[in-house]
Amino acid sequence: MKNSSDKIFIGTMSGTSHDGIDICALKIANQISLLKFSSFKYPTKLREDISKTIQQQKLSLNMYFELDKKIGIAFSKSIDKFLIQNRINKNNVAAIGLSGQTLFHKPKGKFPFSIQAGNPRIIANDSEIDVISDFRNDHIKLGGEGAPLVPEFHQKLFAKKNVPLAVLNIGGISNFTYLDGKHNFYGSDCGPGNALMDIYCQSFLNRPFDRGGEHAKKGVIHLPSLNQMLSHPFFRRRHPKSTGKEIFNIRFIPKQLLRRSPYDILATLTELTAICIARSLCSQKKFPHQVIACGGGLRNIFLINSIERHINMSLISSNDYGFDPQAIEAMAFGWMARQRLCKNPIVVKENKGLIGTLTKPK
Repeated sequence: MKNSSDKIFIGTMSGTSHDGIDICALKIANQISLLKFSSFKYPTKLREDISKTIQQQKLSLNMYFELDKKIGIAFSKSIDKFLIQNRINKNNVAAIGLSGQTLFHKPKGKFPFSIQAGNPRIIANDSEIDVISDFRNDHIKLGGEGAPLVPEFHQKLFAKKNVPLAVLNIGGISNFTYLDGKHNFYGSDCGPGNALMDIYCQSFLNRPFDRGGEHAKKGVIHLPSLNQMLSHPFFRRRHPKSTGKEIFNIRFIPKQLLRRSPYDILATLTELTAICIARSLCSQKKFPHQVIACGGGLRNIFLINSIERHINMSLISSNDYGFDPQAIEAMAFGWMARQRLCKNPIVVKENKGLIGTLTKPK
């Protein structure tokens, strides 16, 4: 693609928390520049339909195509607002990189796949801008798991020569990228991020999430429930691996835990997330010198403190590198759109990590 440095790339996605649509505008030349970033809420009824589909893991063909169209319309309207609000001329946009709403993710088996809703044709027709999508199934075709998709982008954004780093993203699902220098990288999901805490709050407390971890920090961890959850086969698999709400949904929370106080429940679910993240970070042969954190989970101060306690080091916000923590994933899809236009294939790393312990390497 000629003169791509003169053009703007739009990246847009909705994560496993399915709380809305993130959109960013990028320019990519010798470095990656974030021009603008915004988040837009899903319409309430659509968000409820998405949540119900993900939690129940049941989807008729009729419901899928309805959701695919409705989500596509929601993305289209949000992109239109974004362009108008930021005075971006669509003629200056090379392409939109779209990662729609993940409804189901099955990266293993004879016929692996990932279902992404958000019809790209609707967005392309409405915006009159080329839309590049279906990155997850491309990743699976190349031997990856379709998630996490962002490690190569993290490498471009954060890697330092001869300095081992980790980039931790805490969304509905948590994932990390390990960077051992300027060229080598690989990534993996850790397990739940905000998913279990959020669905408990939404299902039982009539609130979207535990703001700042204020409820969790008043509770007592219920060790039998914590150990029961940590015994799930997903946590025994080696990295790299991927997962989603097909596992980590309301049915994952033990019934014995649900009989306890909301404070204890949230304290235990927060500890589960902190432990699975810490184990993943500690599974590397060489512990990272820095852990750069991004994603909505950074707003949960109690969770962040719990992770830091387990790894015995402070997390560094991507803000310290000049990038809004909420924008990183949307930026990645804008960058991937440019990669596709430039005919640069996705790089899938086969590096096999360890299962991990909570012992920080010396």
